[in-house]
Amino acid sequence: MSSEEYCSIYDIRFLMNRKVTIRPTLLKTLKTVLEMKKVTADVVAQKTNRPRTIESKYLSELNRMGIVAKVREGRKVVYIEAVTAVKEAISRYGIDVNIEQLAHQISMPADIVRFIVEKIKAGKL
Repeated sequence: MSSEEYCSIYDIRFLMNRKVTIRPTLLKTLKTVLEMKKVTADVVAQKTNRPRTIESKYLSELNRMGIVAKVREGRKVVYIEAVTAVKEAISRYGIDVNIEQLAHQISMPADIVRFIVEKIKAGKL
């Protein structure tokens, strides 16, 4: 299956190919990030009615999976929906920046950033 068959990084086939499974507890957190686009653990905790420490743990886990970007803004850690994070990084650093550097800036795996950049360049996102 080529990467062109995937519609997004949240496509179940894309996630299964990367051996990523999302537990129901993580799904609630992920839905909040997808809905709000750019959040902190405090905001997610208010939205899900769970403790901030739990949400921080879940957000970090989603970041390690590579489906949520993580950016430090001063003393706060902001979690950003992946496509939004890549678009913001491209607007900040330019479309011709090295993919690995772009991925490092938003704490995401380079292969996922490359996939999103290709979709953006193709006009599909």
